[in-house]
Amino acid sequence: MTGTAGARLLIETGMNNGAAALAVEDNGSGVRDDMLERIFEPYVTTKPKGTGLGLAIVKKIVDEHGGTIAIANVRPHGARVDVSLPATAEQPIEQNRGERPLDV
Repeated sequence: MTGTAGARLLIETGMNNGAAALAVEDNGSGVRDDMLERIFEPYVTTKPKGTGLGLAIVKKIVDEHGGTIAIANVRPHGARVDVSLPATAEQPIEQNRGERPLDV
């Protein structure tokens, strides 16, 4: 990457209405406005050697876990990705109570 002086990457995590939230924001060039509505479509890319599958796969994974993902430009410079995944209570680990010996 060239011209990284002054580059900024902000990562936020937290809980929001029972969901685990992750946000990543930078101060780069952002996403072209004409690409924002298509950014999660398979085979959509701006890279000469890109496949356009990365964000499509990410969206599929997030969707299959009942979450949401969104990308928006941050003015005057940069982009922000917001991911939200439903949080579930941690399940207790069942104890093995001598039903079979453990191989140590």
